[in-house]
Amino acid sequence: MFAFMLVFICIIMGALGQISMKTGMSQMERINGISELIDVHTIKNIICNIYVLGGLFLYMFSAFLWLGALSTLEVSFMYPLLSLAYVITAIGAFIFLGETITMMRWMGIGLVIAGCFLVTRS
Repeated sequence: MFAFMLVFICIIMGALGQISMKTGMSQMERINGISELIDVHTIKNIICNIYVLGGLFLYMFSAFLWLGALSTLEVSFMYPLLSLAYVITAIGAFIFLGETITMMRWMGIGLVIAGCFLVTRS
């Protein structure tokens, strides 16, 4: 049960990390190419953005907890469940970032949920 809780926390933290990083990157100018991405000024702005840093921290902490879950559960069981982070991220983007989710995306989200349900039944 403890390992399942770790997996669930990893999923939530991964989704929150994505939302946080997107929030931070939305505060910056659009990056249109690799030359702009590796520009020193751009890198400084990314590194100094609190939302980007917070998102990266959530990812790092999630990876640490993931190691704890890996010590107990089979990776072939756990890794498919990680796809629930896509679902939570999409819903978070809809709620917090005002993104539009089309019917086709909702159908894809439903398929991911169905797949995770099947994995948990195995």
